[in-house]
Amino acid sequence: MTLSKSIVFENFQLTINEQGFYEVEVFDNVDFSVSDLKQLVKAQQEHFDILLPVLTLCKEHANTNIELLNVIAKNKNNPYSKADAFVIKSMAQRILANFYIKIHKPERPTKFFSSKDDAILWLKQYL
Repeated sequence: MTLSKSIVFENFQLTINEQGFYEVEVFDNVDFSVSDLKQLVKAQQEHFDILLPVLTLCKEHANTNIELLNVIAKNKNNPYSKADAFVIKSMAQRILANFYIKIHKPERPTKFFSSKDDAILWLKQYL
């Protein structure tokens, strides 16, 4: 698969990278919300329309909320994701990640990493 043009939104950027999965970069100092997820899914549907693993790169001060965690855990709300690998940077993100895994129990394979290379290695099993 060739590298696709990136689609840039207010709080994030979406690309299909050269390894064949979605790459979502969540910008610094933003709260990724349910409305951002809806924009993401709409862009995936309109531009790509394919189920792929997702690599999400969170900047150090990117954040989210409990409402998004409730929604994103369900496959029906994130229908173009085969598996989710998140690269996180801060202690606050780690706390939310643990809460998400233990309380919300995502319906698709989900794992959190501190290294992009480790996340990519894990995601490759879902290609």
